[in-house]
Amino acid sequence: MKNQNIMFTRSIPNMSKARLFRSVLALAGVALIMQVSLPRAQAYDLSSLNGSYADSFSGFAPVSPGSPRVPPPISVYGPVDEAGLYTFDGAGGFTARLVFNFGGGAILNASWSQNVTGTYTVNANGTGTMTLPGDHRRHFVIGDGGRQLKYVGTDPTGGIVVGGSMVKQ
Repeated sequence: MKNQNIMFTRSIPNMSKARLFRSVLALAGVALIMQVSLPRAQAYDLSSLNGSYADSFSGFAPVSPGSPRVPPPISVYGPVDEAGLYTFDGAGGFTARLVFNFGGGAILNASWSQNVTGTYTVNANGTGTMTLPGDHRRHFVIGDGGRQLKYVGTDPTGGIVVGGSMVKQ
């Protein structure tokens, strides 16, 4: 009986080494799978916006012409709506075809013939700024991996304030 106990105690370290090896191998496999499959925060850059995006915004513009230096009272604002097609080049430039409606009147540029060009910047966190002619700016955030933009637009010299979104076509 004494020999059986010795044999039993000698086999435990051998079995433990094999079990330890299998456990370490299994943990390494799990770690590798987790490393490959864990989502990572996306770093954005100019190339994150590339191709055509359908755009729509609504907002308010001063009814009277001119450049307000101080915020005018809300009573002088009227509604403004826009639909557009923006094409980003992936390098900081874009072109756009736009139509507008100010205050429910006639559609401006109903033929979609006017081309507008501008520039944009993109920060690593997906925020950025578009600059259009006439000091119009849109401060945006990229969503859905570059397939959407949400923005607010301002025109410090004309007083226009808008909010809108773009969706990649």
